[in-house]
Amino acid sequence: MSNRKVLRRKVFQIKFETLSPLSIASGDDEWTDADILRSWDGSPFVPGSSIAGAMRSYLKKDKNENCLMGYSSENDLGKMSSVYVSDAQFEDNVSFGIRDGVSLNLNKTAITGSKYDMEILEHGIRGVFYMEVVDRENDDVNEVSKEDDLKKIFNGFEMGEIRLGQKKTRGFGEIRLESIKCREFNHDNYLDYSKAYDPKCWDTLENEKLKWCNPTTDEQEKIHIEVPLKLRGGISIRQYAAIKGQPDFAHITDNGVPIIPGSSMAGAIRHRVHDLLGQINQLVKEIDDNKSIEIEQKIDSMFGYVGKEKAHKSSIVINETKILGANQLTMTRTGVSRFESAVKQGALYKELTFVNGTLTLKMSVDQDGDSNWILGLIILALKDLQNGYLAVGGETAIGRGVFEENGPMLIDGEIGQENEYITDLLANITSSEGGRA
Repeated sequence: MSNRKVLRRKVFQIKFETLSPLSIASGDDEWTDADILRSWDGSPFVPGSSIAGAMRSYLKKDKNENCLMGYSSENDLGKMSSVYVSDAQFEDNVSFGIRDGVSLNLNKTAITGSKYDMEILEHGIRGVFYMEVVDRENDDVNEVSKEDDLKKIFNGFEMGEIRLGQKKTRGFGEIRLESIKCREFNHDNYLDYSKAYDPKCWDTLENEKLKWCNPTTDEQEKIHIEVPLKLRGGISIRQYAAIKGQPDFAHITDNGVPIIPGSSMAGAIRHRVHDLLGQINQLVKEIDDNKSIEIEQKIDSMFGYVGKEKAHKSSIVINETKILGANQLTMTRTGVSRFESAVKQGALYKELTFVNGTLTLKMSVDQDGDSNWILGLIILALKDLQNGYLAVGGETAIGRGVFEENGPMLIDGEIGQENEYITDLLANITSSEGGRA
């Protein structure tokens, strides 16, 4: 790779707000099993390399494919990235939280030794990062192509398809862009470049978000689903209290707002999809004894997995869901011995739950060759959720976590597409491609 003279530099200041929890693990475990990454003064940040990696992944460019982010090649030295991304810094009023988690098997039973906790940044905090785009002479990526890639990246953030940190497919790491400002430096004003990253130099500049960010459904990499729901009774997804005088168990909240974690909703939907595939498999065998569905393979394809030698990312993203307008209810309960069917001595406890709120479940599915049959299965599970046949969270045996429909299901903002995807599911899954001989 020969040295090429820099012609101009475009520096973007991007201000954003987090719409969901953010987890950037440092590898330390002083306070939790996964502490937040912090700088030398204790301030949390998101590494620029993490942001750039999310951008490149969204552009779907291989490391050896020429693009805005550069490339590498075995035949030559490749080309360095045209983009520099700074670390993302946050405002001073950052709210930290701790999330408990446990791995469950298909029977919704905890796997032994799988309890963990993690430190998070709660939603609603503001931050800023900078992007610098460099134009060099004889650049093989032209100006128009660079701008197209930049717009795709900004739209990806705005649509919630580019997320930061871990647990992205279970609702974490979603941000909303508040402003996009741009300054250009060339040989006429190169001395001003020394102040390009000084926040004070950006205050008077115009917000260019409308120029760079105008997402449409044609640009989406995912199919987006919204399901308006109403909570019937209470819900129990516990976070454990450590404050004297507080209830022993309380439903999980984020900044005081009751929520349903994406992992809890995903677990319930995965369980129902597994059951549906079993039922469909029986139908397939009745049609042709020589065919069957690889159930576990299809579950792994949809929800992802982590194995000893390889892993597969979930093709389904399920957002963290806020429960609005719910009422707090503190209940006093007592534990019961299953063997004796009698009250346990000293097992009296208090639990804080929320009842009778509304919510909108938001999720998305990757647009690829499998998206139609995956959507069909998801829609069937969501209809069970709407009709109260699929419960979420704990204590479902006593009526917790049950919902009812609170409006039509939307697929990419449109009503009435469910039957089309269900039909595609049945056609695909019973074909030679959907089963095995």
